[in-house]
Amino acid sequence: MAFSSIEVEQRAVVVQKCYWPLLRLARQGFPIGLEMTSYTLRAIREIDPTWVDEARALLDAGQIEFIGSGYVQLIGPLVPPEINEWNLKLGQEDFEETFGIRPMIALVNEQAYSPGLVPIYKAAGFEALIMDWAEPASHHSDWRKEYALEPQTLVGAEGTTIPVVWSDVISFQKFQRFAHGELSAAEYMEFLVLQLSKGMRAMPLYTSDAEIFDFRPGRFESEASIDGMSEYERIGLLLRALRDSGGVTLGLPRDALKFLQPDRAPIQLESAAAPVPVKKQRKYNVLRWAVTGRNDLALNTHCWRIFRGLVDAGVTEPERWRNLCEFWSSDYRTHITEARWLDLQQRLPKNGVIKAAPKESERKRPFASEPKFERRGRWLEIEAGACHLVLNTSRGLAIQAMGFGPLLPQEAGAPGTTSPIGTLAHGFYDDIAFGADFYSGHFVYEPHDSHKVTDLVKCEPEVSVNQAGQVEIHATIATSLGPVDKQLLFDPQDCSLAVEYIHDWLMPLPGAVRLGFVTLNPLVFDVRHLFFECENGGRSQQRHALSNDGVLLSLDHGRAVSRLVSATTGLGMTGGTLYIGDNRHVVALEMDRCDAAGVGLITSSAVRDSYFVRAAISVRESDETSSRKALSMAENIAAPKFRYKVSIRQVAE
Repeated sequence: MAFSSIEVEQRAVVVQKCYWPLLRLARQGFPIGLEMTSYTLRAIREIDPTWVDEARALLDAGQIEFIGSGYVQLIGPLVPPEINEWNLKLGQEDFEETFGIRPMIALVNEQAYSPGLVPIYKAAGFEALIMDWAEPASHHSDWRKEYALEPQTLVGAEGTTIPVVWSDVISFQKFQRFAHGELSAAEYMEFLVLQLSKGMRAMPLYTSDAEIFDFRPGRFESEASIDGMSEYERIGLLLRALRDSGGVTLGLPRDALKFLQPDRAPIQLESAAAPVPVKKQRKYNVLRWAVTGRNDLALNTHCWRIFRGLVDAGVTEPERWRNLCEFWSSDYRTHITEARWLDLQQRLPKNGVIKAAPKESERKRPFASEPKFERRGRWLEIEAGACHLVLNTSRGLAIQAMGFGPLLPQEAGAPGTTSPIGTLAHGFYDDIAFGADFYSGHFVYEPHDSHKVTDLVKCEPEVSVNQAGQVEIHATIATSLGPVDKQLLFDPQDCSLAVEYIHDWLMPLPGAVRLGFVTLNPLVFDVRHLFFECENGGRSQQRHALSNDGVLLSLDHGRAVSRLVSATTGLGMTGGTLYIGDNRHVVALEMDRCDAAGVGLITSSAVRDSYFVRAAISVRESDETSSRKALSMAENIAAPKFRYKVSIRQVAE
């Protein structure tokens, strides 16, 4: 009922044309698994209570099974664990209130998975998950092919395990094409026979939207027309043919679990290349709901601010949390209609908590030694205690070197052996494919139809030391699209650098906007122990090794999928921090969720006898959901603040 491109006034039509036919199929003896949010359940109950009565009778007769989805479909790896918990709790309670049951199997919302979600689903009472097979399998060459033939066991965060029943994108797309008349019955049966010949023991016939049969949501110009026979009639004929064939048994999703082999070792869905697996092709990656759409970043950031306000106020009233879950619904972040987008903005409460910069009086503290700064040509060199920072004034105060110990001469284009992060100069790598300067601490905007815009231009900074011993640096950066004020705060006591951009034009923009680049120095980090980690909707860090037996993994989360889709995947960073490092140094890249809910990106590549590893934060990407319309938000929604912090710590041996 929250389907992005369906208007509210169309919902009664959807119930009649799409939902009643499902129950009629079940009444004819075909077992049907129905996945729905309790938002949809409540909406149907209001529109047509007789549908709920019939569903209850079929449920009691064992003809249908409800698959849980929470109160709304929200993207678990992008929201706080508390929201995931509330969403599942409210959904289960609504089903129990209406039908006296709690679904035992859950469909992972939009098939966007992270291991941190597994303990949350288990705690909500779910005994199994439904997840896509194809996309995770494409990143696991070590998986045996027979894993696809029957349910498996997943291992998530904290060693928590749960069975998984597979959905399959190819199967459901073939089913859709048959129902829409694009495949003949013979062609579809040929596909099924091929699948069964592989030894398939539990095959999902269809695991996608019911709202696309005998109805068209209007998302795409390429949607099939509705001609001739009812599509639900075609589906009924297919199910009857399968039932009468004698070669297969039609069953509910829970029936597939009898094929689970509990003694088989559990598998991990996630990988370093795809830390947040998502359904379908790679254009459906997690960035689709994070930093694309009409203005996902502003909407997500606003939700985080509301969340922080509810937590700080100790709110326990379920309806307040129910409303916030709805505001975090995935449907508002894709093909949402103009009317529903405007209605959402009118219903959103005013901003919750917006973190302010600390006042001077609040950050006074004793410091070990007075910071020293000196201008040497284009370099602004700062030393204090055991920490140093070098900024490049010819490149918009990009980080040339940052780390511990005294400043040392640069080594063949590297920041130096005591600087974990900085700039790798042109010529550092003996490979023409990496024949460029690789900076840290800058931003890059890549429009669809023109040259990239960066802050890597000459500037004249103002420098001062505050009473807390922190170095304040400020410069106005001239760009082709307008000026940007760049403000930096270097704190030698925790070896951190906070960066903020004050701007009138930087957001929102069509294209990709990335900032907070951190380039690792290969002279400092041990490739054998490199890793990255962050929280993705759960309560624990999700860590990924960047090497396998000392061999660096090749991955690039920010690589474009196509001309339309600007990146491959990303990290939810729901704890606000992305860590990258080895067994000796760890770099933390922080962006407070109430400032801007950006997502993390990792790039890793071997370069002859060296390597290239970098982290960054994306605040805007593009895909087919990106709106070319005005991306401004309502007045009660304050714009995201582009500020982040980079800090380095040494790990005790």
